[in-house]
Amino acid sequence: MELAQLFPSGEPYQVLLSLAYLFAFIVMFTVFNQHFQRFWWTRDVEKALVKLDRYAKQSKEVLVKAVVERGKLDSDPSKMIDDFLEFFVIEPVDKDPFGVLKRLEHLLDLERDQFRHFVARVAPRADAVSAANLESLLAVAMALNLICKITRHYLILSKRTKSLLVLMQIAYSIPLILRMAEAYYNSLDAFSTGKPIGDSAGAMVAGRFMLGHPCIQVAEDMVASEVPFEGRTLVVLKADGPGGKVGKPGDAVVNVLEKYGRSVARIIMVDAAAKLEGERSGQVAEGVGAAIGDPGPEKYKIEEEATKYKIPLDAIAIKEAIEEALSTMRKELVDGVEAAVERVKNIIRTRTKEGDVVILAGIGNTIGVGNG
Repeated sequence: MELAQLFPSGEPYQVLLSLAYLFAFIVMFTVFNQHFQRFWWTRDVEKALVKLDRYAKQSKEVLVKAVVERGKLDSDPSKMIDDFLEFFVIEPVDKDPFGVLKRLEHLLDLERDQFRHFVARVAPRADAVSAANLESLLAVAMALNLICKITRHYLILSKRTKSLLVLMQIAYSIPLILRMAEAYYNSLDAFSTGKPIGDSAGAMVAGRFMLGHPCIQVAEDMVASEVPFEGRTLVVLKADGPGGKVGKPGDAVVNVLEKYGRSVARIIMVDAAAKLEGERSGQVAEGVGAAIGDPGPEKYKIEEEATKYKIPLDAIAIKEAIEEALSTMRKELVDGVEAAVERVKNIIRTRTKEGDVVILAGIGNTIGVGNG
């Protein structure tokens, strides 16, 4: 049978040519698939790296501007800031866990002292609130600098080793990396202007109870107020505001319990918590335990003291996304704060009796939140 009979349209060679092109494409795609994949992944990571580099540079510019304005420096602090952005902390040995929390606390204290000494050096004329906010700005700039460096490291490593696996891992992580970097980047406005952020939700709940009542310092960067509430005595704790501080809530709880001892009927802790995708921002959840996003030392102290005195620990969490935790507080979270205040009042009314002492600890960064 002739080709003309198989293809009545009269274009047999065009059809064969199309089939040949299709076959060649399938063979080429099969053989060079990894090369195409490498190209696409590399392009995605490089595009993200441009954005990460811009975030890191702009965060440094915001930090330098804030240092110059609040520290009233005559010289350019850029070189000193560049050097300090490489600061790091080495975690303690945990193969023998005995005493690891004490060693970790010591290192965290040293880290905080280094930040404060550096801010005092580059911004010697800054007031206490501005200095605390500059420490937070410095931490944000360091985080963005580190994210950019690590991403660039794995991209270059994948090119030098020609490892598709390394490139694939960093490429698939890019959406999460960008989400985290954007959260830090969006926090620059709040920390540079002193506005409350999402992580201030717990401190804001405590501040609502402290309004109109005097406060005293009970631990490093921690203040407390005695607040009468329907026949009970509330000892309300929060970090010393309105500067960007988190304080040492564990030490504060220990010191308060040393004063009141077994007359304390309950400890209520309120903190912001990461929400799951699909959950509503500002949703309030209730549980038990020490509600604090601490590396370990402060949480351990609170749990130890609660166990020692056999005091119930109530935990209230205000749900929010990581972007909301670091950026200026949104209305949904303000509504969550109001709901958490009512939840605290309900716990006190239903689980304590008149004459009891209740500790209420508002956990979180207290930037923009005063003491009463």
